[in-house]
Amino acid sequence: MAKSGGAPQSPMKHIMLAVLGISVAGMTLCGVLYRLMGAPWLLSMAITFGVTAYHMVIRFLSPVIVWLLSGRRYDPESRWFRQKPWEPGLYAFLKVKRWKKHMMSYDPREFSTAYFSAEEIVGNMCHAEAVHVCIIPLSLASVGFAIPFGALPVFLITGVGAALFDLLFVIMQRYNRPRLLRLIRRTSR
Repeated sequence: MAKSGGAPQSPMKHIMLAVLGISVAGMTLCGVLYRLMGAPWLLSMAITFGVTAYHMVIRFLSPVIVWLLSGRRYDPESRWFRQKPWEPGLYAFLKVKRWKKHMMSYDPREFSTAYFSAEEIVGNMCHAEAVHVCIIPLSLASVGFAIPFGALPVFLITGVGAALFDLLFVIMQRYNRPRLLRLIRRTSR
């Protein structure tokens, strides 16, 4: 159960909301101006703002989708969440230990023992991983915008880039969770 009290908050939520708001406003304004003036660069700007808004929307909707599908009940020992034998070598190669501490969390309280038990944090880690796994194919789906708008390379680069960005968070959860599970096992003995 979450503990009450004030907590340090990440600016991530505010940043994402600001980017969403600016993107929707920019898409709308550039779309209207394109209709009035017909300048091709306005269409490009409207599309750019629109795709950015899409990527923000999927980041807000994915936790809801995952929650509806899972009820936020996870088994960290399940086949899906269990670390595979090859993962530690990959994480060492990627130097995850070095960069993970620089990653911003949407809500750092979710991973803090000041607010949650270690077991609850493990559940939060599973939920965070599932959310980012959900975002990855939705990011790649943005390549489909190339069908009505063209510019396949642009949509491919942004879709793959966004998917790789979320993959970093999946990797981080999969790197940290086994360590916390080992700590829980040691302290429960």
